[in-house]
Amino acid sequence: MVIDFHTHAFPDALAERAVSVIAEKADITPYYDGKSQNLIRKMDEWGVDKCVVLSIATKPKQETSVNNFAISLMENDRLIPFGSVFPGSENALSELFRLKEAGVKGIKLHSEYQNFFFDDEKAFPIYETCGKLGLIVQFHAGKDIGFFEPFHATPDRIVKTVKAFPNTTFVAAHFGSYSLWNEVYEKLCGIENLYIDTSMSNRLECIPPTLARNIIEKHGFQKMLLASDMPWQETKTSITFLKSLSLPKEWETAILGENAAKLLKLNV
Repeated sequence: MVIDFHTHAFPDALAERAVSVIAEKADITPYYDGKSQNLIRKMDEWGVDKCVVLSIATKPKQETSVNNFAISLMENDRLIPFGSVFPGSENALSELFRLKEAGVKGIKLHSEYQNFFFDDEKAFPIYETCGKLGLIVQFHAGKDIGFFEPFHATPDRIVKTVKAFPNTTFVAAHFGSYSLWNEVYEKLCGIENLYIDTSMSNRLECIPPTLARNIIEKHGFQKMLLASDMPWQETKTSITFLKSLSLPKEWETAILGENAAKLLKLNV
């Protein structure tokens, strides 16, 4: 089984505009138009069985609509939608309960687009509640090509936060922190309640293969997840890069999908 743990899609009426705005801000060309049906077509083309679809509430008032869209995607068993809440929003915790009741398995936070530091106390009730509800916290980590320093979710902030909430499962995107991979190796590897996804690590700034393998070995292959960040990196690129690392077959198979299936508690 192959599962991409980091993709994006938008409501059909908004998709092309949303992808265009993000592409312009980051000065990057997308690989598809952001519509869920076209994401599935790409999955079929590349032999991907399922993908996690991440949404981000960039404003408090977007929480309800973003989560309504996430819940709507559950109608397709190829898609595993995550919702989103806005740190500090008065409705954030009630939205978490709504997502859990609907069967959604996690949320996505993005410290740059949501303008909060990952270790900011205003996000603590979200982390704590997700732990109690069994919701996964997937988050952007490291540099973001559409923003300037200081970056809001660096390894120093991540390690402090993740260790403070040991009952919550976190997933750090972009091989633990985009463009800060030496710090990932030094500070994040081995944290029990932290998974690392491979998204957007082989386009623009690329993680050196030796360092990627070292991170996998030190952190433990059981806590690594195949991911792309579609539409910004193609899943086939992520798969090709993973296979180029010459990992043991057991490791490769686990990272391609088995780890995600266990984490998401899929019946496969």
